[in-house]
Amino acid sequence: MMKTKNTGKKKKQHFNDLLLPIVVVLCLMPFVLYLAEYDYGYSGYLWHSDNSIMQEFYAYYRSIFFLVILFFVLVVLAFRFAIDRENMRPVKLFWPLLAYSVFAFLSSVCSANRTAAFRGNYVSFQGFFVLAGYCLMAYYTYETMRRESDYKSIMHAVMVMFVPMSIIGWLQVGKLDLLNLEWVQKMLMPDALYEIYGGIVEDTFTGNNVFLTLYNPNYAAIFLVMFSCVFLIQFLAAQEKREKMIAAVFLADALLLCWFTYTRAALAAFAVTVVLLIVIMGKTRGGKPVFYTVLSGTALLVLLFVVDAAIFDGKFVGRMIDEPKSDKLESVLTTENGVEIIYDGTSCVLTIDDAAAGEIGLPFSGECYADLLDWDGEELLIVQLDDISLQFVKREDGYYYYTEWGKADRMAEIPAADFHGYEYLGSGRLYIWSRVLPMLKDYLFLGSGPDTFAEVFPQNDYIGKAVYAENPGRIMEGAHNDYLMRWVQTGFLSLLALLIFYGIFLKKCFTYYRKCRLDTMQERLGFGCFLGCVGYLVCSFFSDGMLYTTPIFYVFAGIALAAGTD
Repeated sequence: MMKTKNTGKKKKQHFNDLLLPIVVVLCLMPFVLYLAEYDYGYSGYLWHSDNSIMQEFYAYYRSIFFLVILFFVLVVLAFRFAIDRENMRPVKLFWPLLAYSVFAFLSSVCSANRTAAFRGNYVSFQGFFVLAGYCLMAYYTYETMRRESDYKSIMHAVMVMFVPMSIIGWLQVGKLDLLNLEWVQKMLMPDALYEIYGGIVEDTFTGNNVFLTLYNPNYAAIFLVMFSCVFLIQFLAAQEKREKMIAAVFLADALLLCWFTYTRAALAAFAVTVVLLIVIMGKTRGGKPVFYTVLSGTALLVLLFVVDAAIFDGKFVGRMIDEPKSDKLESVLTTENGVEIIYDGTSCVLTIDDAAAGEIGLPFSGECYADLLDWDGEELLIVQLDDISLQFVKREDGYYYYTEWGKADRMAEIPAADFHGYEYLGSGRLYIWSRVLPMLKDYLFLGSGPDTFAEVFPQNDYIGKAVYAENPGRIMEGAHNDYLMRWVQTGFLSLLALLIFYGIFLKKCFTYYRKCRLDTMQERLGFGCFLGCVGYLVCSFFSDGMLYTTPIFYVFAGIALAAGTD
């Protein structure tokens, strides 16, 4: 009897074309950069200038790119529901996300700015369609990831993506931002805009922190935390020496770049994910590999702090310690009869008549005085309170604050939670939260609408912004806390639905990954994505969800759930 020869070769599996939307979101979307110029429509507000034209590289076209991907995702899912419904996975895990999308839709319909609520606006461009698209992307990923080869394809694509992203990061460490190069600007600007802005565009964080292609170091840190978790699990669970070495290189690269973002939230995220890692891997593979990894990571962190102190003059330590702000200026109100000021526990009422004879001293400690200035034929009452300068104008119905934009606005009492002078902490985050918390009661059922936070935040809190944001004219575009942001914009019920999904996700993944052995790419990538999602959720306490990181979170969530379902 003739025996069949065994070649020992495994049957090659072809790339699953349905993975393309996932690959595009993870690996191409982070590189979508193109200069857009648009009017975000705030010029009519008293707290804003008459010019609301903005130029930005990062969000406008990225949102369009994402919506195009979602169109193909919808088409694929529609076909699968029509011809292969019996093989579709259960959708009950995603009912909370559907509920979240419904409340986001209702908030958009009822919003005072429906255009922004549906299409997106001002820096973020996360309107209803994008928010619902995140949920759809999570379900599509969960439904599509089926075979071991699918997980290997995604892992390989991620590693390929990370190489150019790493190069961009290290160039920024060396104080070189590619967007400042003329030939790069010509590629990323329409001809008409290049004629206007070519050669003069400079990113906010150039020469300061690593921000990759993600606008802000905070978002770069979240991005790097998430992918560090993926590389960490590959390193710990890889069975081949070559595979382990490659994972170690990618892990070290991601961690070092994350350091140069100088973002404190990343340290908190790593601390939580390491604790979770110890709990889970101590059960699945024994404690030694994790113990040595954590020990090595701690030694690296200490070394980085030493190098930071020796070479970079303690830049990270300086970022970790917030400098207290002077809270002498307690209140300023404009009334019919004058300007009421409470400063360092002392109060007084100022009028233009008081300064009619020239500069006068004020009954406060420090360098405090008032004077009159003739500005375009109108008398301005200039008040100097140490480092803070304010201008006021008198009209028929009383006194007004004269903004830096040349507009007259009332200064009224702003509802605020009392943080007892610690509002400066978190780079002023506690200040923003102190103003957001009293707003929450107004958005229990429906929110103000996606991408409308700046329009409902008390931007006329000129005193609070002067003290804690160093500029009374600064526009607060986000809550710097994704949970508070969603409550305001899409309502408490939408946030509750989202938190239920997070709870289901965490419980299901924790239960599954405590039992698996991490012997396959499916288990390793799924576990790494789970930890990356946990890191994202921790960072969300200090940052807003944005197009730069949130799509990755939802794809990671879909991968982690899919790996734990089969």
